Amino acid sequence: MIKNKKILERFEIELLKNEKLNYERNLKIFSELHKFSKHLNKFRFEFLEDIENDIKYAFAINGIKRTFKKCSKGA
Repeated sequence: MIKNKKILERFEIELLKNEKLNYERNLKIFSELHKFSKHLNKFRFEFLEDIENDIKYAFAINGIKRTFKKCSKGA
C-alpha cells in the first residue's frame, strides 16, 4: 500500500530519467516470452478480436480527448 504519493512520484520521475530504453532488447524479450507462452499453449489470440472496442472504452474511461481514428493511424 502506498502511504506517501509524493515519494512514489519522485521515484518514478527519477527512474524514468535514469532508465535508458532499448527498443531492440525489449522487442527481443517480448518475442521470447511470446514464443514461450505459445509453446505452453497459454497465449490466446481471441482477445485481439475486440481490441479496438477495448481501446475506445479505455480512451473514454480515462478521459482521453483524441479520437480512436487518429490514434490508430499513428497520430
